[in-house]
Amino acid sequence: MKRIPARVTERIARLARDRRVQNRLQVGSALALGVGLLLSATLLTGIFNPFQARFSDLLYRPRPPSGQVVLVEIDSQSIAELGPWPWPRLTFANLINTLAAAEPRVVALETILAEPSADDPMLAQALARIPRVIQPVVGVDAARLAPNSNAVPRFNAALVSSPALRTLDTEFGHTWITADEDGIVRRIPAAIEISGRRYLALGIAALAPSRTPGPDLKDGHIAISNTRVPIDNQGRLFLKFTDPRARETVSGSDLVLGRIKPARLRDKIVLIGLADPALREMFETPLTVGERGTYPVEIQADLIETLLDNRGLVEQDRLNQITMIFLMALLAGATLPHVRFLSAAALTILYFLAYLGYAFAKFGDGVLVQPLYPALAMFLTFVCAMIFRYFAEDRERDVIERLFRRYVAPETLAQVLAVFDRGHLVLGGTRREVTLLYVDLRELATLTEIVPAEALVKLLNQHVAQIESVIFQSAGFIAKQTGDTILAVWNLPLAQSDHAHCAVHAALEIKQEIVKIQAEHPKELELRVGMGLATGAAIAGHIRTRHCVEYVIIGQVVAVAERLAMNYDRAILIDAATLKQIGDDLPTQQAKPMRLRGATEAIPVWQVSEPMQLEPITGIKPATMEEE
Repeated sequence: MKRIPARVTERIARLARDRRVQNRLQVGSALALGVGLLLSATLLTGIFNPFQARFSDLLYRPRPPSGQVVLVEIDSQSIAELGPWPWPRLTFANLINTLAAAEPRVVALETILAEPSADDPMLAQALARIPRVIQPVVGVDAARLAPNSNAVPRFNAALVSSPALRTLDTEFGHTWITADEDGIVRRIPAAIEISGRRYLALGIAALAPSRTPGPDLKDGHIAISNTRVPIDNQGRLFLKFTDPRARETVSGSDLVLGRIKPARLRDKIVLIGLADPALREMFETPLTVGERGTYPVEIQADLIETLLDNRGLVEQDRLNQITMIFLMALLAGATLPHVRFLSAAALTILYFLAYLGYAFAKFGDGVLVQPLYPALAMFLTFVCAMIFRYFAEDRERDVIERLFRRYVAPETLAQVLAVFDRGHLVLGGTRREVTLLYVDLRELATLTEIVPAEALVKLLNQHVAQIESVIFQSAGFIAKQTGDTILAVWNLPLAQSDHAHCAVHAALEIKQEIVKIQAEHPKELELRVGMGLATGAAIAGHIRTRHCVEYVIIGQVVAVAERLAMNYDRAILIDAATLKQIGDDLPTQQAKPMRLRGATEAIPVWQVSEPMQLEPITGIKPATMEEE
């Protein structure tokens, strides 16, 4: 057969090596696109919206308060010291008068005093002492979220404090709070509409300039002084929650009874509200899930803190969400099929943590990123990639590992698997020049009549173990072993530039080790070992049946090595091709030619005449070229 030029075989080998990488990349990308399409459709249907919201809650972290807001809480201590709720207007007037003396910037009442009282003028007079007072309003009757964009919740009627409490400068702010579908408060309507009139949220009204006209919601923002806060298409804005433990709170009774220095309230935004679980409904927020709930007055405080941050929070739009789904799926699909399960799992976790870092960074910039679907994209792509890899490669890799574990040393097995992982290992059939060592122990048969079976098997195990050890140390591959014969090969499955030297040196070491073993046994158990070495082209590949898997070597060179091992002198014999490879490195002498079975002409034979101290064997490297 005409020899293929080296540059052609190198090109073919390079393409073969790249084929597995290309296949992984193509399949991984296809899987990623499929996962991306599936999750994008799921996102648009909103099936996982409740889970997505809870997953996004991981991004919320307690923020330190600005120090500009003080809560005056009508708590259990205040109820115990100043009387049961509702308080008389006189008690409330005392509270407001004390606040007025402290000169706060704004006082916002979160509690509605709807029932008229004879003492209302006294309370109204106290309220008039404060430059700005925001009184609450709540919409009632047919409350609903607006179905159209750029609209706000609309109501037919309002619940407000007693008309007698209104002063010339009375302003109103709504205190209507609704939770999301999962019962958690994450956002609040910036305004509501009652009988055609719009009311800002209490916290917004407390910060807005006096007598601010109704908010403009046409461009997805609400303008407050020089601040533009983003809102959704139903007029709601996302809250950034402060650390509940860091809020500045004052018990109402401490204020009325003079236990609080007025300086603490000077030039502050003061919110007054109920903070007793027996009197006021509590809400869950992303920071308080599973813990103590949050009072409405505290949510209004969080609204103010969100506005003071001068940077609102906007939800990531659908296009960006879908884009991130595909990006994370494609990242996983392009990389995970190239590594095994544990490495792929570690990479997936690393990608997820990196995405979480990105989500936290975007949250700090005012964008609420949704981590659920990108995380699902990475996980599903990981699962699909590992299933593909198992059936396409890892299952075969396990077969290779079980197959070659019997034939090569552990360190060589690791090299074989590394070559397989890179796509270099050709198992379907490869032609290569190899050097074979055939070791013949057939003289054992003469001992079967005189040596007990147990002692004979022990003797055989001792010889075979030592022979295998030498072969493995020289990076040889045991292709076949029967009870009294061993066939070893070099330059398969890994390429070795000096395979003939390795094989001959291994034979010499085996001869030396056999001599050491014989010295440990009596004369009648002396065993002579014949060894034949031949170099030539061979075809190798693994054969799989329903019941077994074998790696076989086929070629005339096998018959030559076997015939040389069956020499009468039980010496180390080599053929002409092996002699040509080793040159003058080892002392040899020509022996009597031998005729192969079925051949008409004898082949020249040489004997390696002297054992010698062997130098370290080198030249082992991954296969880089196949010869067809």
